[in-house]
Amino acid sequence: MSGLNKLLHHDIFDSRADHLNFPNPDQIRLLYERARRVCLESGITLEDVVKLRPRFWDFYRHPIGMRDTGMGIALSIHWNLCIGTIASYASRRLDLVPLLEKLLKFELCGEFMLTEIGRGLDARNLETTATLQQDGSFELHTPTAAAAKAMPPNNPWAGVGRIAIVFARLIANGEDHGVKTFIVQLSDEKGLLPGVTSQLLPTRCGAKALDHSITTFDHVHLGFESLLGSPDRAEDERADFFRQIHRVPIGTLSLSMANIPALQKCAMIAGTYSHRRHVAGDSGKKGIPIIKFPTQYRPILDAMVQSWAYDAFADEAIVLFRDKKLPMEVRHALAVCFKATIGPDTQTTINELVDRCGWQGLFEYNEIIEMGMTLRGNAIAEGDYTVLCIRLASEVLLGRYKIPEARMKTCLLARHESGVWQEARQMIETLGSKNHRSEESNAYLLPRCRDLVKSTGHRMAYEAAVASGKMAPEALRLFESTCIKSDLSWYCQFEGLSRNDFFANDAKAAKEALPLLQTFLSKNESRIGALAPIMTDMAWDDFVQDLPLFTSGDQVPLSS
Repeated sequence: MSGLNKLLHHDIFDSRADHLNFPNPDQIRLLYERARRVCLESGITLEDVVKLRPRFWDFYRHPIGMRDTGMGIALSIHWNLCIGTIASYASRRLDLVPLLEKLLKFELCGEFMLTEIGRGLDARNLETTATLQQDGSFELHTPTAAAAKAMPPNNPWAGVGRIAIVFARLIANGEDHGVKTFIVQLSDEKGLLPGVTSQLLPTRCGAKALDHSITTFDHVHLGFESLLGSPDRAEDERADFFRQIHRVPIGTLSLSMANIPALQKCAMIAGTYSHRRHVAGDSGKKGIPIIKFPTQYRPILDAMVQSWAYDAFADEAIVLFRDKKLPMEVRHALAVCFKATIGPDTQTTINELVDRCGWQGLFEYNEIIEMGMTLRGNAIAEGDYTVLCIRLASEVLLGRYKIPEARMKTCLLARHESGVWQEARQMIETLGSKNHRSEESNAYLLPRCRDLVKSTGHRMAYEAAVASGKMAPEALRLFESTCIKSDLSWYCQFEGLSRNDFFANDAKAAKEALPLLQTFLSKNESRIGALAPIMTDMAWDDFVQDLPLFTSGDQVPLSS
């Protein structure tokens, strides 16, 4: 094997360039043309964005966001983070109204530049500077490579000018006045403006093309009007920072809602394919559609019922999030519960659906794996859900606020929620440390934070689904069973549930819910709008017909 070890260091095995697959200009232009058309057709107004009216939320649950996932991400940044941030200052800054009108018409595309390469989630300690000049203007500068903004889209191929919300440290008379918010024009329709540099990142694994970039600023001049808010140093810099990024928690909730149409679309693709795909029966008998096998129909059923339950949860989460009687910490916690529950559940289900489609599931053209990879990115965007769960669990256990209590206190999921949170409290008491950031607390508590928050999310989703009255009892039982399966050991230990009894009940719940799948597939095909070629014989034949064809005698080029 020593010869193989030497090959690892041979030039031919330097595989770094293998990953440099960049989107091309045509892909990027098409993405933004699609975004422009959706922006105009959606009818979303400034009030929809500012007041979080139904049209704002409805976009995230519409199938069109899954038709081009790159476009969906671009519009989420545009509406929520950019327009939403600027609009919060517009009542005091009427000069911002013309800019907002251009953004709403997609005459300009909006971006949001907070995260830096060297800081990541530690955004409060960012390094980008905006230095106050004698005439009241500012000079925006990236002082180090680690201070480059990553990874908001920023490429001149888009065919539309861009402005960005850029967060930078305001330096006045040599003093640091803390992180402030600036409006910065990055480009016009002809290209990047002087001092702005963009480095295009390779296409994200499995996701649709989007011009994710690394952006730096070289002493870019900004007018005095570019600053949003006061130039003075805030008395409470932490509170002021979270006020400036107040649209991020909204994105925690809204962006996570994209899981709902994704689950429905994946169920539609895998379900339709599983009816079409047959395995040979006994000699002389007709083939059997693979949808007949529990291993095939179960994950498809899971995707279907999860989409229904989380759609009901989304309705309740929106109402609670907009309720200004609730403290902002509680409203944000509800968004985190939604994100930390629907995200991992969607990933588990989509991964199973990829497997159930065999080799076909591995290709982006069949859409399932592409949606899964896109949604993995959403789990990190606008608040990495692991970090959000750590913060939420710590603050709840410290008694800083309470999550709304269960309405159905005797249901299994509510008892599970209560039990695992009580376990965490007992663990902290046993450790006897008053410092919740101690090494012992970190070792024992942090790995459990996601499961704590997820237990609350499951209970809230189930309660919302029951309260909505829209889910059939069979679907509710299957959703509950799927939630129980995610922490089966607790139910065995504390509810006296045997594993054999659970699996028997789980199989029964899936079988009883199976008739719902056929209704779902027959009634929703046109609404969901899946295009995967594996769904019909005709679509597959057309797809194969368009593939590059090689035959005997073809001239093989010596190089590409």
